[in-house]
Amino acid sequence: MTNEELYQLMKDGFDQVNQRFTEVNQRLDRVDQRLDGMDTRLRTVENGISELKGKQSAIVGMRSWIVTGCAIGALIISIVVAIFK
Repeated sequence: MTNEELYQLMKDGFDQVNQRFTEVNQRLDRVDQRLDGMDTRLRTVENGISELKGKQSAIVGMRSWIVTGCAIGALIISIVVAIFK
């Protein structure tokens, strides 16, 4: 085998390896795109859950204000009844 043949053989081998790397890079780019899409969808779900939790805590807060208002109303009524009775 001459040096020129060896050079051509190595060049062909490196070209094949380079082609494989190009294919792998293309596949990795597609995987990155899919992961970006999944990240966007998960962010949407996370925001939706946060909104639901916020609404739920607001409802709990309103319930406590209603209970407090009822207790203060009952206290005022009992004081008025105690004074005028």
